Amino acid sequence: MSANLSQLPIFSDPRIVDDRLILPLELPSKECVAVVISDVDPALLRKMSASWLREMRTTLLQELQLVHWGYIDPEAELYNRRAAMVYLQEPPFGHPGFFLLLNTVFHRRTAAGNLQKLREIADLLQVLTQTHCFSFGYGVFGLLLPVESREEALKTAHYLQHQLKREGLSRVQIGFAQVTECESQALPNVFEKFWRSLTIAEKRGPFGLCDIDAIDERLPHPFQLAQPKLLGKLKEYWRGLSQFTLVIISRQLTVGHPAVGTEVLAGASVDVGLYIGEEANLALILLPEIEPGDVGQHLASIHKKYRECCGDDQIVALGVASWPCLDFNKSDIPGNCLKALLHSSYLGQGTTVIFDHLSLNVSGDFFFEEGDYRAAIREYRRGLRLQPGDLNLLNSLGVTLVECGQERLAATCFQEALAKEPLNYMALVNLGHVQLTLGIRELALECFEQAYLVLDQATAAPQELLLSMGKLYAEFGDHAKALAVFEHWRTSPGSEKEFILHRLLGQSYLENGQPEEAIKACQRALQLFPQDSISLSTLGLLYVEQGEGDDVGLTLCRKALALDNFNPDHWCRLSRALLHIGDHNGALGAVRQCLQLRRSHVEGLLLLGRICLLRKWKKRAERCFLQAVAVKGCTEPQAVFARKSLAALVIS
Repeated sequence: MSANLSQLPIFSDPRIVDDRLILPLELPSKECVAVVISDVDPALLRKMSASWLREMRTTLLQELQLVHWGYIDPEAELYNRRAAMVYLQEPPFGHPGFFLLLNTVFHRRTAAGNLQKLREIADLLQVLTQTHCFSFGYGVFGLLLPVESREEALKTAHYLQHQLKREGLSRVQIGFAQVTECESQALPNVFEKFWRSLTIAEKRGPFGLCDIDAIDERLPHPFQLAQPKLLGKLKEYWRGLSQFTLVIISRQLTVGHPAVGTEVLAGASVDVGLYIGEEANLALILLPEIEPGDVGQHLASIHKKYRECCGDDQIVALGVASWPCLDFNKSDIPGNCLKALLHSSYLGQGTTVIFDHLSLNVSGDFFFEEGDYRAAIREYRRGLRLQPGDLNLLNSLGVTLVECGQERLAATCFQEALAKEPLNYMALVNLGHVQLTLGIRELALECFEQAYLVLDQATAAPQELLLSMGKLYAEFGDHAKALAVFEHWRTSPGSEKEFILHRLLGQSYLENGQPEEAIKACQRALQLFPQDSISLSTLGLLYVEQGEGDDVGLTLCRKALALDNFNPDHWCRLSRALLHIGDHNGALGAVRQCLQLRRSHVEGLLLLGRICLLRKWKKRAERCFLQAVAVKGCTEPQAVFARKSLAALVIS
């Protein structure tokens, strides 16, 4: 079946054109396509009656629909695993890319709630990535990223974790691998690689990451010698030593200068240590039974000998580590030298670094970026043993513990950092986020406010600080401050593309009595994320209360509930909209649904109290207002409204 459809005439009934059978089909989406059948005996085509062709078209459409559903996950409304396998084999996939497998975990009280959250995540992933998304079932999603570098794929993975964590997900683990046109021909092996990467990511913590290609291409451990014989030779030399220092020389070759051979390096190490050998651009020199205070002198001698043998044009960096050190075995020392060399790479060419707490901070950061959070924790803790109370290590350890779901241990790290430096910005922000996760909102807001004050006036406040601080102001009923924070966020570069900012602006403008601005903000949020149920619900209420169309407003409120009917705020807004148009029965039913989902919903209790007053149910109204005031999360404006309503009841 083939044809240049752009050259075909437009018609709705099946017909024969130039000895080709053309069957126009209208899909359920109202899109129109045509099936073109060629290479058929013209005599046979002439025998086909119009009624038979129409019947065949109906049958064909039904069959195609069945085939279509075979490639769709009906719950997430995305293409499924089978579709992903087919897509990766098709010619359009002729460029390198990265395939991500995401495991998402969320908690809803019911199966229906889980399905709604699943669809919400599916919709959000499509908005965030603007690329091909697939559902593998049970909250596992596949994404095909048309990016060329590992750094871009890793950046996207971190971004997705960050955004999904904002939406309340407790676990977002991502494994990814590069897929080329050649690899796509061996799909079973490719998909096995994807699953293997996700399995490793799951072992690394709630927000673990794994690039399986990086693991497959390197040694089992990133900081180890490639040649076992070289390590064996080292073991022969250090056997029986009570202490030693190992120096690994890294030749940093420059354009126009030849590489230096092994024999020259051996000559360079005469009288300054034991030359062990080399691999790639690295050479190893062992300094046996050297006191720590004498290491510097020997390093100077190594540099001098190297310049004498190789000239000043050859640039070398030295990574140095000694034993005994902490709980490291002798066989760990070459790895510590490599960590020191990684540390030196941040300090410029030709730098000598003696392994210390900063080297462990660097290696910990390396593991953190790789998504191996447990390895990062091990490095940071060892660094703190070498340098107790180091602020960078404390902050890094705390952040990594958060990624592993150990918030209370993380809080201890940040508190220790603040005990040493009370105005440490990173510790304040991180502690605020931990307190927020633990439900200690007052302390969280204090931390965020202090962090905001610490910032230099010329420094733009990070979005995460403004997001958390603004939301807390709103939760405490200080809507003027919340609006000021969100408007400040709106001045930041890139904020125009943040749908969550426009959602929050819409809610904040509504609470501050600026409905026109609220409508614009919600509309912008829905342009960015059309399935944002919160913006839909808020915009629906605004349309009703501002006379923009009751039917349209109620439709938006109900569409929000169709997307997520387990959100009590949606029911509360629908009730408020129905009450505004005088539908007291509908409003009563909606607010009862709200309170059934959350008995302590303050706005719902106040709204039910208002409805009870309108129905002359004074006792029930009084009970609602008293319950609202007693709720721990009741804000001052809400409490004032409840007390005024109670006072009016007494007078009446």
